[in-house]
Amino acid sequence: MRGAILALLLAGCGSSAPAGGADAGSDADLAATGPTDGGVTTTDDAATYLLTLDAGAFAPTTAHPSALVYVPRNFDPTPPLSVIVFIHGFSNCVENVVRDAGGECTPDGGTRAAYSLASQLEATGKNAILVVPEIDYDAQTGNPGALGNSDGFKAFLTETLADLSGPLHGATLADVGTVIVSSHSGGYQTAAAIASKGGVPGVVEVDLLDSLYGNTADFDAWAMTVAPGKRFADVYTSGGGTLANSQAMATRAQAWVPADQLLDDRTTDTLTDAQYAHELIFKMSGLTHDGVPAYYFGKFVGTSVLAPKK
Repeated sequence: MRGAILALLLAGCGSSAPAGGADAGSDADLAATGPTDGGVTTTDDAATYLLTLDAGAFAPTTAHPSALVYVPRNFDPTPPLSVIVFIHGFSNCVENVVRDAGGECTPDGGTRAAYSLASQLEATGKNAILVVPEIDYDAQTGNPGALGNSDGFKAFLTETLADLSGPLHGATLADVGTVIVSSHSGGYQTAAAIASKGGVPGVVEVDLLDSLYGNTADFDAWAMTVAPGKRFADVYTSGGGTLANSQAMATRAQAWVPADQLLDDRTTDTLTDAQYAHELIFKMSGLTHDGVPAYYFGKFVGTSVLAPKK
């Protein structure tokens, strides 16, 4: 369905991702202005689209978008395209998670955590677009809706690409080369469905950011396929409810890859750049539950196989 709704202009998205040790963070504000052409807004060659889709997780509504797409500065649209998909957790929404400073999703619903996703992507220098599907809007559930169906992600991404304008006008699913799937918290159900039965080839990485609450069989099956050029990463905390599942999976993973391709770090030490080169990464974090995506989203994108901008 064509019909992107009002978009927030993400000004200042070139700010750096959190740096330093494992407890580093950032709260730089992003300014907001009114919409421009048909629901797409641009600033300094970056663009943000808010899309209303028939193939979204849930039926389209004028109350909020079905998806947000962020196209970074100086993006080269020449195929093959690299796509990063981020699935938010409970009580959040797509417009909020990309910002540097949290705000409300539902009026008077309270401030929701933001994760600087746009800023983190810009800081990596990777030539990729960020696609954030709206699952259950600002609700205490991670219900994937239609994105949990076989080929549900294929239908979603096909329509999403068809609704983009500017340099990505005319892009199709055939133009997509590599896909990274990243989920936070309750987004794990949608991430599992996209990776296991979403219908889009080219998924080269799955990153669970304090998100391994279930669907362990699906994630096991995908992680068993890792090879050079693919990566599975699971960052977990001691108090987020993901520790037992994560450490159990890390133990199982010892049988899946050579020992030098598995990183099972049960300390809260900060990872070195070289450690991100492992095909399977299990990392205990001293960050808060919301601090994990605010730090590790950019770390994994930046160390991924995705091509840099020219």
